[in-house]
Amino acid sequence: MMHRTKVTLLENQYSIRRLESSDSESFDQFFDIYVEALPVGERKPKANIESLLFRTDYSIFVATDQASVVAFAIVFASQNTPVALLEYMATKKGLRNTGLGKRLFVHALESVGNRVMLVEVDSERERAADNEIRVRRKNFYIRNGCRQIEGLDYLMPQVSDAKPPVMDLLYHAGGDEIDITEQSLKIWLSTLYAEVYNRDKKDRAIAEMLDAWRAADKRTCDGGVV
Repeated sequence: MMHRTKVTLLENQYSIRRLESSDSESFDQFFDIYVEALPVGERKPKANIESLLFRTDYSIFVATDQASVVAFAIVFASQNTPVALLEYMATKKGLRNTGLGKRLFVHALESVGNRVMLVEVDSERERAADNEIRVRRKNFYIRNGCRQIEGLDYLMPQVSDAKPPVMDLLYHAGGDEIDITEQSLKIWLSTLYAEVYNRDKKDRAIAEMLDAWRAADKRTCDGGVV
């Protein structure tokens, strides 16, 4: 009971708002957390992050206490298809596991309306020094209503000199599990590639992902093990 009370008090110390300018101390504090939290292979250049502030399909939400930014969520909400992406969310060291992440995630969900929210997460399918953290992070999203797109070997486009890690793609559809068709998955992937990563919506990687997903789905339907 004392732990729950502590979490509630911590949550009430913070306010969440949309970041509006890169010419501010708040942006610098946000970007410091961004650099600390993201692996190099998933980290966009600072200029790219600054440009998101001028896009109507992006929001950078920051949680602040009375002194500084302590957490953030970068949210993409397509204006062309009913899909969104939680591009990344992180909390400052020392404030993790306090309930702040859940509050920020709920805020991000509410901001995208009726769109399906996609979430990119580092996968535990590859051997990595941070596998325990990867599992914990994925479990956080699953506890908060996300589902993994089973059978999909998600290929995140490269955003820096470093290659992205093996990743999984989760979705949140109001906390419900939905029947994902090949057409809907194709739309989701094409939207991410074109509108988030500035790639061709017919990028060959999309066809490769769909082919592998289709094969995995067939093995599941035939009673095999994926």
